[in-house]
Amino acid sequence: MRTDARRAAPEDSELDPGFFDADAQQSAAWRAWSTPEAIDARIDRLFTETLPRLEAVRGTDGRPSLDGRFSVAAFDWITSLIDIAVRGEDGRYDPENAALADQFITYIGEWMVQRVEGVWFNSPGNGAPIFDRYGPAVGYRWSQESTNDLLAPLFMMAVNSDDSSYAYFVDLLCERGLEFAQERGKPDLKAEILA
Repeated sequence: MRTDARRAAPEDSELDPGFFDADAQQSAAWRAWSTPEAIDARIDRLFTETLPRLEAVRGTDGRPSLDGRFSVAAFDWITSLIDIAVRGEDGRYDPENAALADQFITYIGEWMVQRVEGVWFNSPGNGAPIFDRYGPAVGYRWSQESTNDLLAPLFMMAVNSDDSSYAYFVDLLCERGLEFAQERGKPDLKAEILA
């Protein structure tokens, strides 16, 4: 079970230098969204309800097991389904799919927390149009460059691009995962990403 160390504290300004809002880390809405139990519940819903339904629509199988949910293969497969999950008939993000977008964003962020030692933090100005009053983001205490990922803007850019959103998330996986593997000496993770 995760501890609260996986969520930023008010003093974690290095996660988003110059923009970190210490008070926002204590907001009731953010704290409720980012509890380990709430994160686990959204990911469980993704695996038990959303992915089987999307798999049926797409006509493919390959859904990762619950035990393998944080493998690179699972990340790859899950992000390949985002387009059919949240786009409307016009090919753009459909706000009616905000709950599904939330599940995918939670999974992507938690993958980064679980696999590359990310830390959840609230960037309240970067949650729209999916979130109100908070903005899920992941920062990396190990990064020499104070890198962070603002998940709602990244998700919206990917989903509303003219190309497949899948490439955006593969780029994120490779950039963060390979940087972490290099920084922390994790050849198994590097091999898994490059396989």
